[in-house]
Amino acid sequence: MDRPVHSLRARLDDFLAELATLHYRYGAGLATELPVGALHASFPELSSPDTFAAATEALEKARSKNDVLAVRRLQLLRELVAGQVEDALAARDTEAVAKLEAQASLPIDEETLSFGEALSQLPREPQRGRRALLERAVGNFLWNERGRYGARREAALRTTERLGAKSYPTLFQEISGIALDKLTEAAEETLRKTEDAYRDVLGYVLRKVEPTLRPLPSGDARRHDLQAALRAPWMDAFFRREDLMPAVTRWLNEWNLSPSANGRIRVDDERREGKARRPFVAAVRVPDEVRLVIHLEGGMDALGGLLHEYGHAQHLAHISETAPVELRRLGDASVTEAYAALTERLLLSPEWLKRYLHLPTATAEDSVRLAAFQALAVLRRHCAKLTYELSLFTRGPSEERAEEYAAGQRRALLVEPHPGFFLFDVDAQLYSARYLRAWALEARLTARLMERFNEDFWRNPSASTWLKGLFSRGGTDDAEALSTEVSGTGLSVPEAGARLVAILNG
Repeated sequence: MDRPVHSLRARLDDFLAELATLHYRYGAGLATELPVGALHASFPELSSPDTFAAATEALEKARSKNDVLAVRRLQLLRELVAGQVEDALAARDTEAVAKLEAQASLPIDEETLSFGEALSQLPREPQRGRRALLERAVGNFLWNERGRYGARREAALRTTERLGAKSYPTLFQEISGIALDKLTEAAEETLRKTEDAYRDVLGYVLRKVEPTLRPLPSGDARRHDLQAALRAPWMDAFFRREDLMPAVTRWLNEWNLSPSANGRIRVDDERREGKARRPFVAAVRVPDEVRLVIHLEGGMDALGGLLHEYGHAQHLAHISETAPVELRRLGDASVTEAYAALTERLLLSPEWLKRYLHLPTATAEDSVRLAAFQALAVLRRHCAKLTYELSLFTRGPSEERAEEYAAGQRRALLVEPHPGFFLFDVDAQLYSARYLRAWALEARLTARLMERFNEDFWRNPSASTWLKGLFSRGGTDDAEALSTEVSGTGLSVPEAGARLVAILNG
C-alpha cells in the first residue's frame, strides 16, 4: 500500500500547480472556462478511493510507530484525497456552473448585466430600489438554476458513499480532527452573546444608508441593505482607490516584509473584463510563485480585502522551500486564514490608519468601530452558515434547505435574505468551520503579538521576524495546536466575538 502514497507525493506539486493556474486564469479574466474535469482525469490517483484507503492504512502504521512527522504528512495527504474525490465528482457540475455564470445575462430595468456585473454592483448601488432589483434578479436566477447548483452540492453526499463514511460530517471530523459538535455549540454561543451589540450598530449603519431603514423584526431591511451598509460608503473619501496600495506596500516595507517577497509574490493588477472584483491568491508553486490578483477599488472593504490577501500571499511566500511537499502545499486552512485575518484586522488599529492613510484621529476611531462591525457581521453570518451547511451536506439540497438557509441568515443578520442564494452562498467542504476557527486563532495571534511587541507590533520588524518563523512551518501545525503554543489555551470563537463587541462598546 506504500506505492499509491509514493505516487501521490511524486505528483502532488504538479497537480496543485496546474489546479492553481486554472483558477488563476479563470479568476483573472484570462479564461472563460474552468476545465477541472480534464485535470482530474490527468491525475486520477489524487481522487481515487483506493488512494484514500492506502493513505488511511499508512496513517495507522505511522501512528503505531509514534512517528509524529509521518503522521502529520499522511493526515494532510488523506485529507487532500478526500477533498479531491469530492471535487472530481463535482467537476462536471463545477464546469457547468462556471460556464453558466460566465454566459448569463440578467435583465435589470432597461439594461442587461452579466451575472458577475450584477453581483459586483449590488453592494455598491446607492439607490435602494435598484439594489432591490439587482438582488431579485440574481436571487431569481440562482433559484431557477438550483438544479445545477444542487448537483454540485450533492457531490458531498456521493463522496460520503464512495469513501464508506456514515455521513459527511462524520467523514469531515475523521479526516480533519475538528469536533463539529463543539464548534457548532461555540457558534451558537457566539450568536447569543453578540446579538445586542450587533443589533445596536446595525441600526446605526442602516440609517446611514437610508434614514427609514430598521432591522428585523420591526423593520424591513433586506440583505442588500446590509451589504450596502457594510461597504460604509460615507467613508469612501478617506479610503481612496489611489491611496490603498501605496499604504499597504509602505507598511509592508517598514515592517521588513517585502511586498513581492523578493519576487515570489507576483501581483496582477491589470484591469480586464471578466476579472474577479474581489482580490484572491493563487498558489502556483510554493513558496516560489504566488499570484496575487487585484481589481482594486476604493473603500474600507477594498482595503480589508487587500490586506487579507496580502496576508495569504506573505504566508505562502515564506513557507520553507525545504519542507516536505505536504507541509509546503497542504495544511489546516484555518491557519492560513488566520494569518490573512491578522493582516486584515489592522483596520482595528486607529494608529495604523493614522500612520498609513493619514486619517484624523476621530475618523480613524470611527473607522475602527465600523471595521469591528464588518468583522462581527461576517462572524455571525458564518456561525449561522455552519449549522445550515451541516444540514445541507447531510440531507442534500431541497426547498426545505432554502427555508433553513433563510431562517439562519435572518436570525444572524437581522435582515431578510433572498432564499435563492441557498446553494450559492455555501462554503464547499465545510470551509465555514475553517473560517470560524481561523478567526479564533487570529485573536490569539494578535493578543500574543501585542503582549510581546506592544500594540503597534505592526511597525516592529522583530514582530514580523517572529511571524515569518511561524509562516515557515507551512502545514506543520493545526489551528488548535498553534493556539495552545502561542497563548497557552485553545481556540474560542465566543472570545473572538467578545473582542469585537468590546471595540463596538468602547
